[in-house]
Amino acid sequence: MLEFVLKDLIDIVGGTPNYGVLPPLAGDASPVGDVVTDSRRVQEGDVFWGLVGPQHDGADFVDEAFARGAAGAVVSGRNIEPWAGRWTLRVSDTTWALWQLATVVRYRFQGRVIAVTGSLGKTTTRQLIHTLLGRHMQGSASPRNYNNHLGVPLSLLQLCENDDYAVIELGASRPGEIKALAKLCDPHVGVVTCIAEAHLDGFGGQQRSIAESKSELLAVLPDDGCAVVGDDAVWWDTLTTKCRSRIVRVGRSADCDLVATDVQSGEGRLRFRLPGQAFTIPVWGRHYLTSTLAAIAVGQNMNLSLAEMASALEQFEPPPQRCEITCVDGTTIINDTYNACPTAMRAALDLVRDFDTLGRRIVVCGDMCELGREAAERHHNLGDEVVTICGADLLVACGKYARDVVTGARDAGMPVSQAIACNSPREAIPFLRQQLVPGDAVLLKGSRAMAMETILEGLQGQPRKRAA
Repeated sequence: MLEFVLKDLIDIVGGTPNYGVLPPLAGDASPVGDVVTDSRRVQEGDVFWGLVGPQHDGADFVDEAFARGAAGAVVSGRNIEPWAGRWTLRVSDTTWALWQLATVVRYRFQGRVIAVTGSLGKTTTRQLIHTLLGRHMQGSASPRNYNNHLGVPLSLLQLCENDDYAVIELGASRPGEIKALAKLCDPHVGVVTCIAEAHLDGFGGQQRSIAESKSELLAVLPDDGCAVVGDDAVWWDTLTTKCRSRIVRVGRSADCDLVATDVQSGEGRLRFRLPGQAFTIPVWGRHYLTSTLAAIAVGQNMNLSLAEMASALEQFEPPPQRCEITCVDGTTIINDTYNACPTAMRAALDLVRDFDTLGRRIVVCGDMCELGREAAERHHNLGDEVVTICGADLLVACGKYARDVVTGARDAGMPVSQAIACNSPREAIPFLRQQLVPGDAVLLKGSRAMAMETILEGLQGQPRKRAA
């Protein structure tokens, strides 16, 4: 974080300090270390920020934070006596105080802020941009999935004085959230990856509402900024109508400003060309193309050459649980379990269809959450697409809507014995242990709440017992 002392912190967020029996070594001039909201992650010199949530009050964990070396703690609603030589600061609302501090940190930051949003591919795009820029500049990116009303300010608090850039991920599950987050991070470059059927429940079941939400990022960009948008012609006007900055459209159509040609995917590599330069990215699936092109457009805005970016992207490492390939007893497992929505499911089915395998293509899917009133219909459609898009040999559906998926697959022609419904991922494990043989390729995918990765853990944890 940018350098602050305790007096600065009090001036910014207000509140009442408590120095206990023995004041900190330097009193109000004590340096303020990194802000940490999980007492289990506190290290020597950190500041523990006691957020109040629906289940826990961070103030209950101050002693644990001090035991791990916290120099101070920010809490709300009550007085907390600090340990000797430490301090506490009582504020009216720790979340609001966090935003106040993040606002000041962003104001002092002189580097370029790049904000990334979209229905799909936010984290991958953020990491691709960080990979490109990090080879030639100094900067940071949002850690893990820090993209909400707590994660974004915490990401901003990681900014350092000499950094050239920061890549901040913005997420939303309802209208208005992107607007507030975008104003907080005040980006110069904004990226919208795509508009898809994700979090439909929070947006009244309307993709237009999702597009309008994502457009809130582009609306805050300055006149001399840059907007990078995936090739989504259906929602182009909705996304860009309030954008004042230059817009770069990326994709494969002739209307795009950055057009990929000779696109190929196979053997864990995405290959394509831009004018005068070939790219090879170590990822599985064509669905990474838009995210990669968006990252390249950002790199061009930061004055990197295509050759520099091609070299950097050869070293890209995808985030966990995004098309990770694992071999278990000769069976290939495609672990794409981080999250799911109808668009993401279709992309994964495309990957399985094109996957080079000697055995069967098997789809193991979990519920797609937050689809609202359309949930049953969307899951029935998924079952249809398992057959019509993927041509799968076996379907195992898990969760509340498993029977809708199975019915969709059977209606599309899949034999009854090859479409199986399970109540949970764990229930599917014994069946899969009996079914899978060397050479099979298995897709695991579902919404985060389904924890579909437990199937992989179950297959890895015990030997197969294939029935004779």
